[in-house]
Amino acid sequence: MYQVPSFEEFEELRNEVRELRSELAQYRAALPEWVRDGEAQQLTGLSQATLARERKKPDTLLVWKSAGGLRYERRSVLAFNEARTIRRRR
Repeated sequence: MYQVPSFEEFEELRNEVRELRSELAQYRAALPEWVRDGEAQQLTGLSQATLARERKKPDTLLVWKSAGGLRYERRSVLAFNEARTIRRRR
């Protein structure tokens, strides 16, 4: 037979759920966001051929290749853009 939890037990469970939700939000925030080739082109303003050349260089764009095509890590693309902008200003 099902036993109804006491108010204290209910509050304890509720707090555990809140803590787990908070941990889950932190893990989700830490996951990288991946963008497709076309979006990477839009973010950088570079052609597909130039992106292909750049991703072959060490320490530039973080790329993940899957059956669905190439994916670029958004932070990597934004950092690449920032580095290009700084180089041009000098």
